[in-house]
Parts: sequence; C-alpha cells; structure tokens
Amino acid sequence: MLNEKKISKTGGITIPSGVRRELGIENGERVKVDVSKNGDIILKRITGSCMMCGGNDGLIKLDSKYICKGCISKINDIVKGEDENGR
Repeated sequence: MLNEKKISKTGGITIPSGVRRELGIENGERVKVDVSKNGDIILKRITGSCMMCGGNDGLIKLDSKYICKGCISKINDIVKGEDENGR
C-alpha cells in the first residue's frame, strides 16, 4: 500500500487511517522523530515515559507504569548509600 502525504503549512503530517488501524495507534499517542544517516525520516512509536524523569529511553514496565534504567540506577545508588551508612 502506497501512502503519500503532503506536509502542511505548519510542518505536520497525518498518519493515514489504515496505517493507524493496522498498528492500533490511538489519538494522543506520541512518536519520536529521527533522521537516518542517509536522510530518511523515521517515526518511532513511544510506548511510555519514565514516571520519575519523563524520559523514554531504556524503559522497564513496572505494573502499568514505566521507569527508565537511569532512574533505577540513581535509586540503587541511594539505597546502597543508605545501606553503607547503616540506615
């Protein structure tokens, strides 16, 4: 299926409804926009964001929420520091 879209005056594009239905994309979902080395535009679906810092890289799902590996590392450092100080 060929999907061509025109970029709007404000620089936006619409993902065709057939593609959204096929992928289960709903209103309000977020995507990350990247550019490849050869200049291709890549849209990557964002599945969530860290409940601590709001980032979306290195996410781990915890129940229905997400936390990133960076925040987990910071929490581990805090816990280790408390253990060493006898708290």
